[in-house]
Amino acid sequence: MRKTPTRVLVVATSLVVVAASVLAVTASAQSGARANHPARPFHLTKECPPSQYQGQIGGYCTVTSSNVAAITVGTKIFYAQAAGPTSLDSDVILYAGPGKTATGHCALDFATGVGRCTLSGGTRTLDGIHARVDVSYLGGSDWAWDGTYRFSEDD
Repeated sequence: MRKTPTRVLVVATSLVVVAASVLAVTASAQSGARANHPARPFHLTKECPPSQYQGQIGGYCTVTSSNVAAITVGTKIFYAQAAGPTSLDSDVILYAGPGKTATGHCALDFATGVGRCTLSGGTRTLDGIHARVDVSYLGGSDWAWDGTYRFSEDD
């Protein structure tokens, strides 16, 4: 009778060791997949003329240059919340063409002309995009986004 509890304990311990090994291999594989998609420099300029953007919901800016192939010149950046008197804090949608979108969030202080935007996923050519960029005012109706981006297969 003493051998049965010992065998159960040995089998249970073996199962725990196997499960831990599988988890470790899975975590390593996921980490390796992320390593295949390193962060790269992100540079974009956009124009926000009053005919397109006046701080209202649905207003947009147009990309005038981008080093990210999936974000082409002419891509529209739509703002989901209205700007306040001193700042912008809005969800954004990048529209690069039919079915080619990315979503994110931007916050901008009008007094300093600086802010931050993040992108956290998209569709088609923008599927899996993650970006974190600093926003800066260039003059006139022009703005720059500079930071890093990567594409992830985890999305």
